Parts: sequence; structure tokens; C-alpha cells
Amino acid sequence: MSILDTTASILKLMVSLQGGIRINDVITHLGMPKSTASRVMNQLESYGYIERNEVKGVFLPGPLIMSASHLVNRQAPLSELVDNALRSLCERTGYTGYISMLDNQEILVLRVIHGRQSLPVVTWPGSRSPAWGTSTGRALLARLSESELQAFFSSPQVAAQLNGSPHTVEKLMAAVIRTREAGFASAVNESVADTASVSCAIGDPTTHEAVAFCLSFPQTLAQPQELQRIATLLKETALLIAHKTGDTLVSHQP
Repeated sequence: MSILDTTASILKLMVSLQGGIRINDVITHLGMPKSTASRVMNQLESYGYIERNEVKGVFLPGPLIMSASHLVNRQAPLSELVDNALRSLCERTGYTGYISMLDNQEILVLRVIHGRQSLPVVTWPGSRSPAWGTSTGRALLARLSESELQAFFSSPQVAAQLNGSPHTVEKLMAAVIRTREAGFASAVNESVADTASVSCAIGDPTTHEAVAFCLSFPQTLAQPQELQRIATLLKETALLIAHKTGDTLVSHQP
């Protein structure tokens, strides 16, 4: 194995284990002899690829890797990464794409990318709707901690939105939990009539920015197999972006 292959394998191991690694991890997971593992780790440390945390006794990504990561973030902000990826998906599927953000208790549409498939209703940038009632909203709510989610559903604005509706907080929270477990959210004939959508959310830990992106299409096309196909495409895209932004919430999803 070349030094480039070895370096890539060690960095991938850090990503896989989601944290610092020890020499024993290299020995166990990569099948490397102890003497070789020690020598390689020392070499990578001297070049700045990794650095040793003396307190925890682990190796972490080094200054060279971190500097390159910050450079990527400056050159390609989250909005640009998502926009480019979603345009590619719209071209590939023919469906309409939306990019949205969570603004207090509402979902705010930021951008629309029109596809070849016409929609019964188009939601325009600047449109707002209850976050719990859309696939993009549920995708973003799934990123919240349990305490943040409780605070969201106990807010006066959400209480007013739910007043007189058939929805209950318990069922809506359960839907968000299912979204968190699945890694995507879907909606069929919910807030937008005769329309279906599948959404994923992605964030940038550096800027604390998070957006949801979705593909929307006529309800008549929303068969289980098609919903799953679109969900797979979106999850793969979210994971690729997460590798660039360092969003572990996405990379931890199944």
C-alpha cells in the first residue's frame, strides 16, 4: 500500500469513527503491524495531516487538513453547494426543486428551480408556511435537539397554528422523529394540493446555517418506489455536501 493509500485510509477511518483515533484503531481496522502504524502516524503528524491530542491520547485531523477545509468553506458556502447540487438533481429528474430555511416556527422558501414536470401549484420564494406541515420543515426540525423540539411545539405560534386543526403535537413530534431516523421527509397532498415532495436538510457547523432542499412533483407520480428513489438521491446528495461542510448530523444518518 502506497503512502497516499495509507493516508487516505487513516483519514477515512477518522470519518468512519467520527472522532480521534488511536494507534490501536489503525492496527485493528487497517490490519497494520504496530511498528508500521506508529511510524506512519508519526510521519503524518510531522507533515501536519494529523495532530496528537495529549490529553485524550488520540490523533485528530491536523492543521494542514483543517486549513484546507476552511478554504473550501470560504470558496463554496452552503447555499452555493446546495444550489449546484439541487440544479443537477432537477435536471436529472425533471422535478421542481426548492431550497428553504427555518425562520422561527415557519418554513421560508428561499429559491425555486423549475423542472420539466409541471406542478399544479408552484410555491414562490418568500412564501411561508407552518414548519410542521411541510417535508422541508420536518427535515429541518429533525435537526433540533429534544429540548429545542419541545420548545418549538410549545411555542404560542405553533399552538395558534394547531388551533382547530386535526393535528396533535404528539403525532407531529412522532413524524419529526421518523424523519430523523429515516434521514428524509416526504409529503403527499399536504400543504400543497395534488403535489408530493421529498426533502433533506443540511447544515454548516462553522456558520450554524442550515437549509432544506427538496424535489417536488405531481401527486400522481408519488408511488412508493418513486418516493424511495428520490429519497435515495437526496440522501446521497446531502451526504456529499456534509463531507464538505463537516455536518455530522447528516453523516450519522442511516
